[in-house]
Amino acid sequence: MNDFLAFYNTLEVDKGLIVMLMLMSFFVAIFHTFILIGLYEINLKPKWLFFVLNPLSVGLCSLYDNKLAALVAIALFLSVFVLGIIGMFYAMIRASYQSSKEQSERRKKAGLAKIPLWKKILYSLSGLLFFGFVFTLGVPYFILIVFIILPFLTSIFKPSNKKRFYRIQRTLPTSNIRSVAMGLAEISGTVKMIEPMISRIGTKECIGFLYTIETVSTDKDGKDSYSLEFSETICKPFYVQDKSGQIKVITEGIEFIDFEIDEQYQSSMKRYTQYLLKQNMEVLLIGKASVKENNEPVFEKEEIKNVFGIATVESVDNHNTLRPILQSAGYFTYFWVILIALIFLTPVKLRNNQLEIGKINFDLPFQNSKPVKSLDDFYDNIYDSYESKPEEEIYSQPAVGAEPVPAPEPTSSE
Repeated sequence: MNDFLAFYNTLEVDKGLIVMLMLMSFFVAIFHTFILIGLYEINLKPKWLFFVLNPLSVGLCSLYDNKLAALVAIALFLSVFVLGIIGMFYAMIRASYQSSKEQSERRKKAGLAKIPLWKKILYSLSGLLFFGFVFTLGVPYFILIVFIILPFLTSIFKPSNKKRFYRIQRTLPTSNIRSVAMGLAEISGTVKMIEPMISRIGTKECIGFLYTIETVSTDKDGKDSYSLEFSETICKPFYVQDKSGQIKVITEGIEFIDFEIDEQYQSSMKRYTQYLLKQNMEVLLIGKASVKENNEPVFEKEEIKNVFGIATVESVDNHNTLRPILQSAGYFTYFWVILIALIFLTPVKLRNNQLEIGKINFDLPFQNSKPVKSLDDFYDNIYDSYESKPEEEIYSQPAVGAEPVPAPEPTSSE
């Protein structure tokens, strides 16, 4: 507490710095808004609340004391990390609950037994213990592992069908139908109907449809959230035709990707959505080109890569256009996350009204920490993890400016 008061008394804040702090708090409001809406799913009314509240708080405090305004600005900045970390845990718990609920519904529809409660509890405790262990390593390691390493590993080892489709599409050239090679292939062309069918909603004539039912949940703020309860894809065989020829598509196992919504309505806390594949649509397919017994070329599911998707040419073009922008935004985010982690790893001291920046400390924080019985003990451990040095290291350092002085020669009288 004495160190804090000493730091507070040495602060020098002028009017120009107050203006800069108010501007900084305006940018902090962007993060506050996105965190509360995105992670906590709070329906902010009005949306510009923090854009007024943050600068106003700094400005009003400056009328009383400029030093207090600086502390408020620092607190607003630090609150972004606190809200972000807590919100991340909250969002993960909420997503896990919804995913567990959807999985139970799918198993029920498939006639499979429910996952035992003890297994769900065991999975939840394992996840909490893992994140708790990562958090004890310190904030920098927590940020690096949770925001960089885990998302990267998840994208590699647990890719969705949509991601797999677009990843293959980026590297696989589009083949002419007449000269398509047997095996994994990508073709594009116009859909030609062989046999029509009737859609679930609106009794429309089509080639195939994707039909979903979602359960609607409303929170206390009146915002609706949706969890998938039922999904069904039914599609008749059809032809895809380009300038070079046409090929028959065997639709067993086909997946509709990024189709536009044809019909959607909500009733009795359920939302019903329909996507249609219709005559003369321009589409792109990824699957396997093969030949049937009568030497008829067909296009079907590729079992080895486990991919068989169809998307409209327009949606593929939009995805390929937006992907570099989103990828650049991801690199930008990763850069700032790493920079923030390095800032946390760098010891900073205020000595004689000067800011001293030390070397980056890659040692594990809290490795020599004392038992935490209060909030002060927690902050003491943080301070000691960066400031304390072994006692022998301190005493082994030579005194600055000390030089050996020769002893005086003895006189004859002595």
